Amino acid sequence: MLLQVRDLSLSLRDTENSWFWSRGEHVNIFNGINFDIDLGQSLGIVGESGSGKTSLAKTITRLYQPSRGSLLFDGVDISSLRENELGSFRSKVQFIFQDALSALNPRQTIAQIISNTLMNFSIETSKSAALTHAGELLDRVGLPRSYLSRYPHQLSGGQRQRVGIARAIAPKPKLIVADEIVSGLDVSTQAQILALLRELREDGSLIFISHDLSVVRVLCDHVLVLREGKQEELGKTVELFDNPQSRYTRDLLAAIPLPEYDPTWLDREVERKTRDTEECMKIQGAVVFVTGSNRGIGAAFVQNLISRGASKIYIAARDTSKLQNLVSENAGKLVPVELDITNDQQIARAVAGASDVNLLINNAGVNGNSALISANDLASARDELDVNYFGTLAMCRAFAPVLKKNGGGAIINILSILSRVNLPACGSYCVSKSAALSMTQGVRAELAGQKTLVVGVMPGAVDTDMAKSFEGPKENPNDVANASLDAVEQGTEDVYPGGMAQGVSQGLAGDPKAVEKEFAAYLPG
Repeated sequence: MLLQVRDLSLSLRDTENSWFWSRGEHVNIFNGINFDIDLGQSLGIVGESGSGKTSLAKTITRLYQPSRGSLLFDGVDISSLRENELGSFRSKVQFIFQDALSALNPRQTIAQIISNTLMNFSIETSKSAALTHAGELLDRVGLPRSYLSRYPHQLSGGQRQRVGIARAIAPKPKLIVADEIVSGLDVSTQAQILALLRELREDGSLIFISHDLSVVRVLCDHVLVLREGKQEELGKTVELFDNPQSRYTRDLLAAIPLPEYDPTWLDREVERKTRDTEECMKIQGAVVFVTGSNRGIGAAFVQNLISRGASKIYIAARDTSKLQNLVSENAGKLVPVELDITNDQQIARAVAGASDVNLLINNAGVNGNSALISANDLASARDELDVNYFGTLAMCRAFAPVLKKNGGGAIINILSILSRVNLPACGSYCVSKSAALSMTQGVRAELAGQKTLVVGVMPGAVDTDMAKSFEGPKENPNDVANASLDAVEQGTEDVYPGGMAQGVSQGLAGDPKAVEKEFAAYLPG
């Protein structure tokens, strides 16, 4: 038996309600947990928020020391070992955290993050060998080796999660503990990561914590149900789902409607994603049309397209005089285009002059920072819908035949995380971006048959003129452009660049009403 857990309990000091941490009373987190897991098996841990799932996972991996009970790993009781005695255990058991951004050192490149792990566990003894091995690990988790030179903030949430997996499998552990690692990711990225976890299970064991019972049903052999820190039920997955013994388990299953069970679901998702990735394209050699390219994210797109080797870039703006510096600095590669995306005649002229395009980037947009009710009139709302929704839709409609004629390609629509939740201070902008997100999904479905990838990019606040009045953290436009172009090269449909977008997306996946109430606190005026 690989892992034997007997009467495992944990209590922690309550530091929030005491003047000094040493005087805080102990609070029971979980009590009397018992289960076994053998090599090659997978255990799902489920339960309501606050039931002790994450604390149990951290105790199993000895990030917490249990208050009572025993943890036998490979026949050795590691429950009372000191930190300096856990070296061998640490290499055999690895933890994959839910928040990949905070779990990865922001000051280290991906190469440093993975190669340091390899050297710390003596898997490799030289930096060059560790770097080569790190590249092989990226291959295994489906990331290009070029990402070794990047920092965590330059990757999307799904990409960072794969780096976390690469780091976890680096020492070839016998047990991987994954804590809610797919919440907040788009469905296609979830499918890829879940398929990777199932593949890793062939080399060891897996403990998988999730609120998504349909995923647990497909991925795990056994399920442990926690309720307020106590073991409510434990059994084989098929038996527990078909005939739950506990009233709490029955209520838990009833509270989250499950789809009709299909054990081949994950296989079909992976196959679908494989077909989708055939629609991805290389930026090098691409012919690109960028709207709103005179500043902000648009200007960042132009610079990144140049550095990635795009063969020709049509740069569009309402006032082409603002593009002259860019054009003069990159003679022969940039073609200025006068374009107001709400003007049908200008769109028609732009399409006629750019018939060789295979990548369209819809970046032009406006934000009147107007609320829905307290605004003086509907002028901002109409302007935002005109540009952000109708203008973007008009560009997709105009260039779809061009992309089809050129054998397919890609469209990037720059949206906002506010397309998924409303910030009252700029409510009409949120509505326009929400409409644009819905439109993006519809266009994606319509153009799938012509080998055109449609990417929706949903960042948080970005450091541009549009977000001047926003006082919170802002993303670098260059990072947003990079993440968007990476998505095109990898065939990813939805992108959430930056910590804010990732956090909001994860929050919406876990408790959307709580996110809505938090945003509602930022009332205008």
